[in-house]
Amino acid sequence: MFSKYEYVYQVYKEHNFTKAAEKLFISQPSLSAAIKKIEEKVGAELFERRGKGIELTEVGKEYIATTEQIIKAENEFKNKLNDIYNLESGQITVGGSNYLSSYVLPKIITRFTSLHPNIVVNLVEANSTNLRDMVKNEQVDIIIDSFDEAIDEYQGYSLATERILLCVPVDNKINEGLKEFQIYPDSIYNKSVDLDTVASVPIELFKNEKFILLKKGNDMHYRAMDIFNKSNVEPKIIFSVDQLNISYALSNSGMGVCFVTDTYFKYGNFSKNVLLYNVGEQHSGRTLYIAHKRNKYCTRAMAEFIRVTKEIM
Repeated sequence: MFSKYEYVYQVYKEHNFTKAAEKLFISQPSLSAAIKKIEEKVGAELFERRGKGIELTEVGKEYIATTEQIIKAENEFKNKLNDIYNLESGQITVGGSNYLSSYVLPKIITRFTSLHPNIVVNLVEANSTNLRDMVKNEQVDIIIDSFDEAIDEYQGYSLATERILLCVPVDNKINEGLKEFQIYPDSIYNKSVDLDTVASVPIELFKNEKFILLKKGNDMHYRAMDIFNKSNVEPKIIFSVDQLNISYALSNSGMGVCFVTDTYFKYGNFSKNVLLYNVGEQHSGRTLYIAHKRNKYCTRAMAEFIRVTKEIM
């Protein structure tokens, strides 16, 4: 009764026989006939029509639950087979935030694929909340993200400590008189500054500034709000955006102040339209980890990708 489970599973995912048939490259009547045969073996209907759509019956829900267990078992078997072939075939899916996917992961993937050209690397870009959900649901194998105590839910390996910095348009008048605190982006890129030697600017000085923050679901959003709360500052938020790249671009164009990390400037030389500031030891850092689902079988491809990432970072 599970010999053609992929037919049932595709209908379940598409909620539509016609769309499922297209994805399976068979005709809709053939798909319907196949589903009918499976239902006869099961002894009950798997789907019921509701208006223009279809829904699983109670028996259908149990069938899908078992099907997902079969798919998981098959995937684990395929992963183990990949090990046997010594990284000569296979694929991994890696997730990261927009700025990591833009500036950090390309260097890692380039190095990895040069060593193992037959391993396909799929890259997924999302915010922290979605990345962690995708790891738990096994939609991605590995993610690179910043963690705090939540790392215990994953098998993680620390890569680097990022420093959180305040990013201010260079022509903002508030920069006057703050020269002792200022950091130039290219000094991070050129490694000509030791951030530990630069004094932190009081966040309270920026209480009247316009802020560009990341939306909820992004790690930097929660860290920014923690910085404001501990400094008793009620920020004037003019934009809430999805990506660090966008918040930086808006600040770079003079729209307002945002938070960035030093990692953002380590892998590319940026314009001179902004100045950066340390924000204090209690807010200064977050640790980047490369992580996968705890108790998930770690394939040789995954282990090798982790090794290469740690080597580069």
